[in-house]
Parts: sequence; structure tokens; C-alpha cells
Amino acid sequence: MVLSLILMSFALMVVLFSFNASQLNLNGTKLQNTADNTAYSVATIAARDFNFKAYTNRASVANQVAVAQMVGLSSWFNMTDKFAENACNFLCWVPYLGQALSGIKSAVGAINTVAQPVFEALIYAENAMLYALTTSQQIIHYAGLLSSFNTAGRIVKANDPNARLDLLQNPQMLGDIKDHWIDFQKRHTRGSHRNKSKQFKDFITVTMNSRDPFAKKRSYKLGFPWSLSFFPIRWRTYKTGGSELISNNDRDSSKAETWTSMDTISFHLSKFRCSWSGCRWRGYRETPLGWGGTRSDNRADIRRIGNRNYWGSSRRTNGTAARYAGYDQETRGWYSGIQPFYGLSERGNNRSSGRNIAVVVSKPQNSVRTTSTVTAGEEHTNPATNEEMLGDRMTALSAAQVYYSRPHDLMARTSSWSRADGRHEYGNLYNPYWQTRLSDSTNTERSAVLAITRFL
Repeated sequence: MVLSLILMSFALMVVLFSFNASQLNLNGTKLQNTADNTAYSVATIAARDFNFKAYTNRASVANQVAVAQMVGLSSWFNMTDKFAENACNFLCWVPYLGQALSGIKSAVGAINTVAQPVFEALIYAENAMLYALTTSQQIIHYAGLLSSFNTAGRIVKANDPNARLDLLQNPQMLGDIKDHWIDFQKRHTRGSHRNKSKQFKDFITVTMNSRDPFAKKRSYKLGFPWSLSFFPIRWRTYKTGGSELISNNDRDSSKAETWTSMDTISFHLSKFRCSWSGCRWRGYRETPLGWGGTRSDNRADIRRIGNRNYWGSSRRTNGTAARYAGYDQETRGWYSGIQPFYGLSERGNNRSSGRNIAVVVSKPQNSVRTTSTVTAGEEHTNPATNEEMLGDRMTALSAAQVYYSRPHDLMARTSSWSRADGRHEYGNLYNPYWQTRLSDSTNTERSAVLAITRFL
């Protein structure tokens, strides 16, 4: 009987130890899963914030190009209308041909009269859309910033009702949230030429490079019979045009950009002549046939813009027609320039990931159902007491990271997801490739949690 009592005592101790160990392991694993889910969720909110801004930046570029197309169509229709008018002025006296040209002139004029108000309305609409996009970025930005901590608390409660997200234990998480929403990204606005951010200039460059062929350059030489060589004379007919974004005054931040467009068509006649310098085609004489110029607002004056490479090299090729287009320039709609947008800050440039988002989740020691919370066992058989929890609580630390990467799993199926040049692409807010992953906590993060929990 004595031996049996001793054996039963050891058996009871084994049962108590096993119960406590399983409870600690179960609660610890559950608490760690809760911390992992919370950190991953907060990082996912940050990734979605980055991706939303990338989508809206892309949409802003598309709408900027749409404005360029509208002013381009406006100047092209004006050029066509002027071409028909000039043709009728010179040839409408010719029998039969004159009646046909007069009818064409009337039809083109009627179409242009209807089309111009449509282009103007569309420019107004595109400008309103650009305002909506920049406003939506601000709304999502502050909504994500303010809701991230509240969402973290709800995730903790949904995973473990006994767990809690203690503010005193999470100064790192608050700092990490501030880093992702305040320090890692920045709202870039127009400034003076000296203070204009590199990101703002890059956005203008991206916009200009995104123009479709019609908006970028619509210049070409017309074929036969508009262009012909009949020695010793030859004639060429050149059509030029394009849309350009003009920075009106780099020293004045109130001077927003303006979309301008010009279209010209001219007849060039030259003769083959010889002189002391040699024999060659000489005397290029330009006869303007049609022209048109349109701007999106009245901040820019096409007449004062002398860049010979603008508008498909209109001033270089058809100089006289380009001058007439400047005199007859029209203003369609109202455009407010490049709107403020969110991009990575200087600290976020040339990086493909943010720093860790560290989350600390804890639960009171008395909520862990070990023998210390029931009337069974003694002090020497209770691991929860013998290995007392720091700060009278069970604590779990988890870290997650937001990183930028193209979807490599999709690249195996199609090459459309990879870069055409094959080069590495750093994180940016133009492509929505921000993703989330759990990461290892750093020694600094673990030491900070240990010190704070010991203090508590």
C-alpha cells in the first residue's frame, strides 16, 4: 500500500506536468498564430495602400494622355477645316471641281463645329477625373493609417478572445506603421524649379513617354501625287503634328502645366541649281495648306514656344504654317496641370521592401488554464509557477514585411509579367506588385519586447 501510494504520487505528478506542458504549448502556439495573423494583416493593409496608389497613378497617367489626345484631335480637326477652306478659296472657281470642294468644305466645317464642344467637354471631364484620383489617394492614405491599429485589435480578438494588443507593449508597431505611411512614401506636389522633387519630374517623364503614337508624333510625308520629283523641280507635302506638355514657369509654383497641340500641312517646292558651292536642290519654298493649334488652358502661349522639336518638329519642317497655327490657337476646356500624387520618398528609393512591422500580442497568465488556476497540485508540481511568466503574461512577437516583386509564378506561363529589358525593378508606386510575407524578428525588436515586458 505504501509503495502504491508513492507510485500514484509520481503518476499524479506526471499527469500534472503533462497537463501544464500541453496547456502552455497549446496557448503559446495559439498566441503566436494570433500574432502572425495580426502582423500579416497590418502589412497587407500597407501593401494594399501601396498598390491602390500604384493603380491610381497609372490611371492618372492614362487620363493625362487622354487630355493630350483631346487637344490633339481638336487641333487636327481645325487643321482639316482650314485645309478645306484654303482649298476652296483657291480652286472653288474651277467648274465641277469647285462644287465638290465647296461641299467638302461645308461638311468638314459642320463636323468641326460639332466636334470642338465635345472635345472641350471631355477635357473638363478628364480634369475632374484627375481631381477625383488625387483625392481618393489622400482618403485611402489616411484611412489606412488610422484603421491599421484598430484592425490589428479586431484581428487579435477574432483569433483569441483572451489575447490583447497592449499599447504599452507595441511602441514598435506604432513606429512601423508611421514609417510605412509617413516616412516610406510622400505626397509629391508641384514646387519651384529648384525645389521640385525628382519624383514629380519623373511623373512628367512617365506621362510623356506614355503618349500614344497619335499624341506623341503624327508627322509624315504624303505620297504621290502630293510628293513628286520632275527634274529639275520637285515638290514635297509634309504633315506634322503632336501634343506637348508645357511647363509654363518653373520658378512659380502656381503656374501649372498646359497640354498644347499643333497640326500643320505644307507644300514645299525646290529646284535643282548649280552655283559656286556646287549643284544641289535649292530654294525650299513653303506654301501653307492647313494649320491648327489648341491648348488646354490659357496659361501657355503657343506663339512664344520656340522649341523646333515640339509638335512633331512642326516649327522645323513647316515653319510658316506653324506660325499661323500659333496665331489661330484655341483654348478648349480647362486643365489644372499635374495633380499631387503619392510616390516613394527619398528613403524609399532604390528599395524593394519596407522595414518589419513588429506586433506583440499577450494574454494574462491567469487565463492560461494550468494547475495554477485550479485547486489541484502543489507549488513544486506547477510549471506555470516554477517558470513564472515575465510580466505575469504570456507574450508572442511576430514580424511581417511589405515587399515589391513581380509575380514570378505567373512568369512561367507568360512573359507579359516580366520586364522587356530583363533588368531588376526596384519598388515603386507605378506598378501594383507589392506583396506581404512573414519575416524574422530582429535582435533589436526582441530585446525591446523583453525590456518592455520586464518593465510591465
